[in-house]
Amino acid sequence: MELEDIPAEVRWEIATKAALTSSMGYNMAFREIVGAKTVDQVEDAVDTEAGRQVKIIADSLGLPAASAIEVDDAFGIVGMIIMGKMEYEPIEITNNRVVQHITNCPILNTGKEMNAPIGSMPNHCQAFSKSAVEGLNQKYTHNFSKQMCAGDEYCQYAIELKK
Repeated sequence: MELEDIPAEVRWEIATKAALTSSMGYNMAFREIVGAKTVDQVEDAVDTEAGRQVKIIADSLGLPAASAIEVDDAFGIVGMIIMGKMEYEPIEITNNRVVQHITNCPILNTGKEMNAPIGSMPNHCQAFSKSAVEGLNQKYTHNFSKQMCAGDEYCQYAIELKK
């Protein structure tokens, strides 16, 4: 068998799953060694920097980000490339504001499979998402009003013009 014999979608699923489990494994190990508070500080910084990389990837793919719709589309595409497929339900979509529900999150699913602590996930996800959106277009910001990893039925986020 050759690598090319494995369908690209299967390779992609394996790669994203491996990246997520590796990241969570590091998180769990470091929590035991240096403590949760230190790990949370480091993860916020790492997730903020990772969010900035979304712009670089979006630019390399030629994804526009001039409106809230384009920012949401670019972030969604890049996010699913690096984290795995998510399921979305649109709630409100205008040029200046997008509100969506995420009903399936590969990061949360992997965390549950690994019995990883998810208590700090809401903060890390917000740090990543806000950094990604503001990197794609500094006129916009990202905020969650509901998060599955905080016990909600779905994640609800808004990408909207900064006030």
